[in-house]
Amino acid sequence: MRALWGGGLVLLEVVGWAASVHGQSSSASSAPMASEADVLALRERAAAFWAARVAGDPKAQWELLEPRGKGRITAQEYGADRGGGQYLAYQVEDATVSGFFATVKVRVLVQQLLPPSASRPSVPPQATVVNDGWIRIGGVWYRRLDDGGRAPFQAREP
Repeated sequence: MRALWGGGLVLLEVVGWAASVHGQSSSASSAPMASEADVLALRERAAAFWAARVAGDPKAQWELLEPRGKGRITAQEYGADRGGGQYLAYQVEDATVSGFFATVKVRVLVQQLLPPSASRPSVPPQATVVNDGWIRIGGVWYRRLDDGGRAPFQAREP
């Protein structure tokens, strides 16, 4: 019986080793699985970011950027290049987590602002879906700077 027990331990060690070789281990170096609470926290932070964007508060948006982004750009620089349109509303629709990274789908309503010299006085608001990139650092979700570039209304020609 003792030999059978010892053989079973060896078999468990081999299976454990094989799982870790094939990336199925839950070691400290691998990304943790997202819990329901973690996804809820991500959605709440994304909503806070978009609420700040609708309110026109670049400082509050900047505060939610990943640390790498805050080291590259100041809050004043972040808020300086936001012309061309106004965000009127947002709705967080979905959040997909993949390890330390996530994508949050946000439906936004934007109003393109035309210069006074434009042939049309205004353009009706447009709804679009934004795939917003987020990263988890130290258990906290931050908006990725790389995904904070051009706004949907800035990518279109008037």
